[in-house]
Amino acid sequence: MIHRVSYFRIRNWAILLIFVPSLVPINTWVLAQAQPPAAAPGSPAEPANLQAIEATYQAEISSAKFKRLEAIATLAGNLKGEESHELWRHYLDTVVSEELFSQAEKTAEKLLLVKDLPVDIRALAEATHIIAEARRGALEESLTSVKKLFVTPAEPKNEDLIIPVHVQLGLVEVYLRTIVDAGRYDLARKAIDVISASTKSEDVLDYLQGEKKSLERIGKPVPAVKGVDVDGRPFELSTLKGKPVLIVFWATWDEISEDQLNTIADLSQANKDKGLQVVTINVDRLRENAEPPADLAVDIRRFLVERNLLWKSLISDTGEKDYANILGVRYLPSNLVIDKAGVVRHVDRSTQGLASAVAEVCK
Repeated sequence: MIHRVSYFRIRNWAILLIFVPSLVPINTWVLAQAQPPAAAPGSPAEPANLQAIEATYQAEISSAKFKRLEAIATLAGNLKGEESHELWRHYLDTVVSEELFSQAEKTAEKLLLVKDLPVDIRALAEATHIIAEARRGALEESLTSVKKLFVTPAEPKNEDLIIPVHVQLGLVEVYLRTIVDAGRYDLARKAIDVISASTKSEDVLDYLQGEKKSLERIGKPVPAVKGVDVDGRPFELSTLKGKPVLIVFWATWDEISEDQLNTIADLSQANKDKGLQVVTINVDRLRENAEPPADLAVDIRRFLVERNLLWKSLISDTGEKDYANILGVRYLPSNLVIDKAGVVRHVDRSTQGLASAVAEVCK
């Protein structure tokens, strides 16, 4: 069965305890934060083209997000007790929901020194630190931190010391995605082994095995995929050999994978002259009470045509048409990049690493 893993949303988290020495009382909080880049002297020049306008727009958004985090942290640091705690929860909620881990790393490190910090806040601060550590390239160091986080005492004296399963899944999902986006498949495999040896959760182990199966595809010829597309025409993946291929798994019920189609449309257009072929595989049929294939094909065709996404599109079903199982996909969203020789070169579940991976196979 195909699942969608939530991207580490704070509202799905339960309380957990991570032991960190308490060195600073909360009422003596001293805020230590990174400073935003200094503005260049003089008035900014008018943007010369659309690309410059978009770059300026994105820079302003980034600056506004940083200032908001800074203001929330400052206010939380000036308050005491539950008022302060609620603001820190809101701060970390914002960090997680908008994936602002790097911007919040220094504040999270300082927050972990606070005395008598509620366990849920401490847990999220620790997770923020680990993800930020990985995203700034300290992957080996972050792996050590993750290992410590998942170690469960043989005989825990307090049940709170055991990290709730859905929290473990959320952290593992974002952490592995960060490593894969960096192209460090070797470290991703190592992380899977390390966490598998540390966690006692069957659900986490099952998830890790699924990710391991997906990573095992890299460097190997893509398996045979054949069937009929949503237009009723025969399709065989091997006929695309000699061209770079991007395979995109998605579902109408999964907002994240559906949203990624817009980014993939941009990638497709940018690499059209280089022969990039996009093949989408819908997995709606793998859910209970799914529409019959013929009806689903009509809906998918309409969906793609309305968005001018004129790609080959298949429907994953059962047996020989279970393309998700054939390609080692168990979670959404999932993408595979295949080179001109028909070898899988990249797998991931976000679009962050796709541009560079696609550029590599389009050379």
